[in-house]
Amino acid sequence: MFSPHSIRRSVAYAAHALGFSGMGIAPANADQGTRLQDWLARGEHADMEWMERHLPARKNPELVLPGVRSVIMLTYEYPRTDARTAAGAVARYAQGEDYHKLLAGKLADLDETLSFYGGQQRCFTDSGPVSERFFAAQAGLGWIGRNGLLIRKEGGSWCFLASILTTLELPYDSPAPNHCGNCHRCELACPTGALRNGCCDARRCLSYWTIEAKQEMPADIRVAQSNHLYGCDACQEACPWNRPRPGNPPRRIDPHLLMPATFSTLSPQAIADMPQAEFEKHFAGTPIRRIGLPHLQANASGILPDTSAEC
Repeated sequence: MFSPHSIRRSVAYAAHALGFSGMGIAPANADQGTRLQDWLARGEHADMEWMERHLPARKNPELVLPGVRSVIMLTYEYPRTDARTAAGAVARYAQGEDYHKLLAGKLADLDETLSFYGGQQRCFTDSGPVSERFFAAQAGLGWIGRNGLLIRKEGGSWCFLASILTTLELPYDSPAPNHCGNCHRCELACPTGALRNGCCDARRCLSYWTIEAKQEMPADIRVAQSNHLYGCDACQEACPWNRPRPGNPPRRIDPHLLMPATFSTLSPQAIADMPQAEFEKHFAGTPIRRIGLPHLQANASGILPDTSAEC
């Protein structure tokens, strides 16, 4: 008979071997409060209607996995710098291969480990009805900052979150204290003023408009787009916890998440003029492919010089 502590040690060892940088465990029935409902009620999710549709499951993991007792949360590092040498900044998380596919295989290995101990699991990486940031904070991996992201004392917010819901009852971690203090640098750095009271209003967020939105970008947002080709890391760039510090060296980054040289030098004009076949060649197997060529071209056109007044 295996003890819960020995199971946890086994899973932690396997997670580390698979490249995960951190692991914490929270009770599945932890009280999530009304933060998510309040955000939805204010309409700050824009047209991301799946957030409303999946609300019951997000609030009650039992609807996702009957008999769930524990939520294992994991972090996986992604690049901290934009590798683009051409114009057009790209969010760090999207510079390499699709992280969903990369982490799915690793989670499958951990699922197999937990199954050996008699657990039933559901695994997700930003792809299921799980309040991952909430559970990561409950699991002691960090705290939810004023930009709405999970922030860690070591590593900041430059990481993916992955979750494993399991029927095993494992030792739980304590929530981490919030270390934002009186700092508001992320809110001040937001190009569109989307950050207020610890929440992000997607209706004004550049990441939403350059990735998720299905309609044309409003004129006032377009003005603020500046050099953002895909996503926006302004709030992360401004966060003091994301700065290199003594005793907190940069962590190893999976080579699959690094930007290919061919994309690094691809100009906005080349993207605006790109045929579909070329788009597939450059972006197949990456997060960017999901938005489609027309959306990426609209983003590229938005950062090109305005020549309408030229003779």
